[in-house]
Amino acid sequence: MADHPRRRWLTIAGLALFLAVGPLAGTARADNDLIGGVADIVGGALSLPVGVLQGTMSGPPILGTLGGAIGGALNTITLTTRGVFRLLGVAIPLAAKIAPLIPLFL
Repeated sequence: MADHPRRRWLTIAGLALFLAVGPLAGTARADNDLIGGVADIVGGALSLPVGVLQGTMSGPPILGTLGGAIGGALNTITLTTRGVFRLLGVAIPLAAKIAPLIPLFL
């Protein structure tokens, strides 16, 4: 029973630390979309060769390669498109905030 005040103090201190640091640990939406957009574009560029290799190694000799190429091409198109739109979602608001400042530098 002697540890009860100490345990209570540690619980309160831990909760206070969690509440103080917790919001700082999350990333901002713009940073998340920027990094995610770049990652989607890079992943899209690499998904075609990965799809071909996966199809070749896991399927029948010719049909597996063709299936992997088709799946990789579809993944390339979707990931690249998603990455471009995520980057546009970051760039348009950023440009709107910076546009009024451009005459100051000219």
